[in-house]
Amino acid sequence: FLTGLVFQYPEYQLFEETCYKDIAFGPKNMGLDEAEIDARVHEAARFVGLDEALLERSPFELSGGQKQRVTLAAAYCSDADLIVLDEPTANLDIATRREIMAVLEDMKDVIQTAVIATHDMQLVCQWAERIIVLCGGRVVADGSRDEIFARADVVEQVGIRPPEIFSMAQALDRRALCYTVEEFLSSFQEA
Repeated sequence: FLTGLVFQYPEYQLFEETCYKDIAFGPKNMGLDEAEIDARVHEAARFVGLDEALLERSPFELSGGQKQRVTLAAAYCSDADLIVLDEPTANLDIATRREIMAVLEDMKDVIQTAVIATHDMQLVCQWAERIIVLCGGRVVADGSRDEIFARADVVEQVGIRPPEIFSMAQALDRRALCYTVEEFLSSFQEA
């Protein structure tokens, strides 16, 4: 059973001289031959949208979003059964955040299980099938986004708030529950 990790701060995870070597670290330790490793590294770079010209550069010369792509590529490249992501969109600008969220969305089709630890309710509502809310080291709620945000006691106790679009939809008295901009816009088409 293989587990991949993606840290909130990619700098804590990256350590090799080049991005290529960082991405290849897992498959190399799995004992794969050089041709298979090379194929996996290039496929992973393409999958996460990392420019292959960056593979021979030091990961410490890259932008925050590029570093995060390297860590995602490393997790993807290892063919992990489970990926654990810690705040994968933290400290990224809006455009890069959207790009990383798109990569995560694509990963849903190839990764058996992913666990994301985050305070970003937009990411949670867009991506998660199941939400587990922790407070003080214990589980205080477990369910879908509708089930979680319907529980005022949990929302108040933990201090989480649904995405702003949810509140806007409620203020406009939209009957449908909307957690993403796409859901909000489609609620007007349904009305």
